[in-house]
Amino acid sequence: MQTSSALTHANAGSFRRPQRAVAGSKSLASMLPTIITTGVITLVITGIMRLVWVGFSNDFFPAWMEAWFTTWPIAFPIAYLSKPIVKQLSNSLSQSVPAEHPALSLSQIQNASAKATKSNSLRVQRSRYIHKYY
Repeated sequence: MQTSSALTHANAGSFRRPQRAVAGSKSLASMLPTIITTGVITLVITGIMRLVWVGFSNDFFPAWMEAWFTTWPIAFPIAYLSKPIVKQLSNSLSQSVPAEHPALSLSQIQNASAKATKSNSLRVQRSRYIHKYY
């Protein structure tokens, strides 16, 4: 049975994401974010650097595309292959912070709001356009 949520309950206390297939290829699905990210970054950087170094001229777009098609095949494998190392480094530099308070329920939030309103002698003004359905 599949759920509509992004996370599915695998066993007690742990969650896993449902697997997605991109055109039936697991390897393409893992590479797609890196392909898109490196493509956009190299496109923007080569365009800006082309403007800075040479300026806008008649051959701007062909030269820009040539620079982009030269840099993207270099940037993609470097980014894709360094992804596990970068992830491990960022995990070692960051610390997980335990939650100090468990999540509040809606009724707890409503009760705290009502208590704060009453203790501060405030009056709740309801809009005539918003209807109360509960």
